[in-house]
Amino acid sequence: MERYRGLALSFLPTRPHVSRLMATLGIECEQRLGALETLAEQLQRRHCLPATLARRRVLAEQYRLHLFISDDAMASQTLSYALAFAQHSLQFSELMARHCQLTRLDALLARFVDGKRHECRLLEEVRDQTQRAAVGT
Repeated sequence: MERYRGLALSFLPTRPHVSRLMATLGIECEQRLGALETLAEQLQRRHCLPATLARRRVLAEQYRLHLFISDDAMASQTLSYALAFAQHSLQFSELMARHCQLTRLDALLARFVDGKRHECRLLEEVRDQTQRAAVGT
């Protein structure tokens, strides 16, 4: 979530359409987190999740550096990194869904996996477009 918010800022000056995509992906991450917190509350397992404010502070520190994307090569490399992180997150979600023992959590994780797959496809498309633009210049 915080990574996508930082990327939205980085792409804003030169690629507002990519910035909007990153902002949307960040919102989707926030919605998934909210759904997980809601389910944890319903299952009386809220204590198993890290404190929201503390988690956000740690994540914000990890992704504090915001660089503005200045050219197609930089954009392509940044999108490749974003895709790699999204693929890692997809693999983690798939692993969690595969080994889940709770029906209610299983359904939620299946939605997460579908969302992450869609996220990866979008990032691949944008990265590929950017790579073609970088080669064309």
